[in-house]
Amino acid sequence: MPLVTPEGFKPAPSPAELAFDADTAEQTAARIDLSPDSDVDSIRSRLDSLELIRIDFPSFADGRGFSLAKRLRNAGYKGHLRAVGHVISDQYRYALDCGFDDVEISDELAARQPESDWLSSRSSAQSYRDRLQGRRAVANPAKPEPSAPYVSRDGIFGQKVTHVEHYTDGLFSFRITRPPSFRFRSGEFAMIGLPNAAKPVFRAYSLASPAWDDELEFYSIKVPGGPLTEHLQHISEGDTVLLKKKATGTLVLDALLPGQRLFLISTGTGIAPFASIIRDPETYENFEQVVLTQTCRTAAELSYGIDLVNAAKDDPIIGEDVQQGSLPLSLPTKQFRF
Repeated sequence: MPLVTPEGFKPAPSPAELAFDADTAEQTAARIDLSPDSDVDSIRSRLDSLELIRIDFPSFADGRGFSLAKRLRNAGYKGHLRAVGHVISDQYRYALDCGFDDVEISDELAARQPESDWLSSRSSAQSYRDRLQGRRAVANPAKPEPSAPYVSRDGIFGQKVTHVEHYTDGLFSFRITRPPSFRFRSGEFAMIGLPNAAKPVFRAYSLASPAWDDELEFYSIKVPGGPLTEHLQHISEGDTVLLKKKATGTLVLDALLPGQRLFLISTGTGIAPFASIIRDPETYENFEQVVLTQTCRTAAELSYGIDLVNAAKDDPIIGEDVQQGSLPLSLPTKQFRF
């Protein structure tokens, strides 16, 4: 059984290397196995002494292990974290972002998904170690890294625009590069601006991308004469957008108690934070059904939400949950004008 690491395939460790007793299969106090439904609080007092934690993935559609990894890292665990079992190459980028150091897979899966598949998935990801040390991850040397973003003395990142899409005369979305040290929870917002003045104007924009994405996505209205959007609506690929270093907000999963059904009711660009939440696997672990609604003045203004849900259906991490009806999108049957 090979071990998938950021450097490629390696032989899986033997029981002796894992510090297991070969006769009793008992684990040492420093290395343990956890099921995906394990409670972090039950081992919180031991986190400083643990060298290795292995989390089992009984199915590639079971995302509880990813959430458990995030909870362990948020609780302060600095040791080695390994995913074991049914994790596929398309999920590798997300596994690294959740805090895993490597993945132990079966020989059969390694034959179906060779090393190149895993390294390709990792090409735009950062491992937990990379983020701790402030390094950008590079798995595909043939693919050149984008120019490094600058950081002003005030802690403002200058990020490059990677994509712009205009949906109507009044709505557009755009994506920018993500600073290696920029962390946020799905549903939070950030302050962005443009380097077009001695004292740039900053405005709060919800992050439409999920917390695991290697880029940052925003969905905006065009306001004629607006201090920022008057100029922001004209950006194109390669331009620079300023980003303040800290994200914040309370519209996050941590603020909600898990339940049977989650309703996300939005109007216009208010769908942006929900675009982040519905692409977070933890959402589907906390709720049996997620209902997203969006109300707009014209049918054309619904395009962003429709594209969002259609893309979610094909997502390798949450696609199965969406296709099984966990994410119905409520659309109006008539076009209204006010």
